[in-house]
This record gives sequence, structure tokens and C-alpha cells, in this order.
Amino acid sequence: MTNDRLSSQPLYIQLAERIEEKIIKGDFQIGDRLPTEYDMAAQFGVSRTVVREAMKALKEKGWIETRVGRGTFVVDNATRGVSTSFDVIVRKNPDHGYEHLIEVREILEPEIAALAALRANKEQIDGLRAALAQMEAGLSDEGHIEDFISGDMMFHKLAAESCGNPLIRSIIDPVLALIHEQQEFHVYRVKGGGLRSQAYHRQIFQAIEKRDPDKARNFMLQHIRQVREDVANSAE
Repeated sequence: MTNDRLSSQPLYIQLAERIEEKIIKGDFQIGDRLPTEYDMAAQFGVSRTVVREAMKALKEKGWIETRVGRGTFVVDNATRGVSTSFDVIVRKNPDHGYEHLIEVREILEPEIAALAALRANKEQIDGLRAALAQMEAGLSDEGHIEDFISGDMMFHKLAAESCGNPLIRSIIDPVLALIHEQQEFHVYRVKGGGLRSQAYHRQIFQAIEKRDPDKARNFMLQHIRQVREDVANSAE
């Protein structure tokens, strides 16, 4: 533990840089789950608050992500460059940006769902189930809609991860990040939008769990088209 202690006053940025170095050197590899907050604090000789802030900084830089019920994992930060490029393209075409994003989703995500049905392992299916449960809780009387939205994002990311192809994640993650604002509009302002969306997510999950790629593909396409239709109708 001594070698891992920070050489000066322990601040979150120093810890973030140290962890980043470990990722670059391969001590932490893409897909690895990081130690718990408690273990990181003990390893580096800092407070858990410092660890928490360091994790936020690493998430912003695209090095790590937190997965529902599973922990914090190292990811390929090349996705950040793709995300920046997508963001520039959408901002240059504000009148059609949403339509372009939906069109990309219609092309990619049905096949992602089909591959997930063929390739998802038990851990990934459990993750999808946890994301689905979070969405259900977010729509309940005691829940918060932001929990639904974050669970929705995680569901689609986990489906892409289940394909086992890192290029798919690099492409779809920026699309999902850009569409977050439209998700909020759909759930908050379109009557019944969240409930209709959740009904499709249940069907998609069941198809993936039962290893039925055709149904997974079909339900995902119907889901994306339903969102498109809801948003279009609400704008009239």
C-alpha cells in the first residue's frame, strides 16, 4: 500500500491522475472492475470523499463508468473522441439533429438487440434485469423519473456491451448520450411515454433472456419508432 500512497497532500485530481496512469500502463485494463471506494481509500491513503471526486473526474474524461448493481469499470476512452465528433455534427444541424439520431438508432439498435440475444452472458443479462428494475422503480409512485432515464440509458448500453464488439459500444454510446435531452422530453412531456417505453423494454429483455434474436430485433425497432412517433405527435 505504501507505494500507492500519493506523494503530497491527497487531492482528488492527483488520485485521478494516478489511476489514469495505472490504466495506461495496463495495471487496470479495459473491462476491469475497480476496487470499492473503501478499498481505494485504503490503498492510496486518502479519504473516501477524495476517491468519490476522483471517480467523477475519471468519468468525465471517459476512463470509467458505473454500471447499475455491478460497480465501476474501466472503459475505452476512445469513445470520447467519437462523442465529440457526433456532438459537433448534431450542433451544426440543429433542425434535423434529432431525426438523424433516431435514424441511426433505427439502423443500429435492432441488430444490437439481436446480437445481445445471441451473445449476452449471465452477468450481462443480470445487468439488463437490474436496469429494467431501476426503470420500473422510477415510474412508480415513490420513484423519480431521473432513475427511469438513467436506467433506460444503462439498458441500451448494456445491450450494446453484450454484443462483445467494442466498436459497437464506441458508436452507440455517443448516440445515446446525445439523445438524453430528447429522452427527458419524451418522458416528462409526452403523456404515457414512459409507460409505453417500459412495455417495450420488458419485451426486449424477455427476448434477449430467451435467446430469441428475431423478437429482440423487432421489439427494439418498434420501441424506437414508438419514441419517434410520440415526440412527433407532441410537437404538433
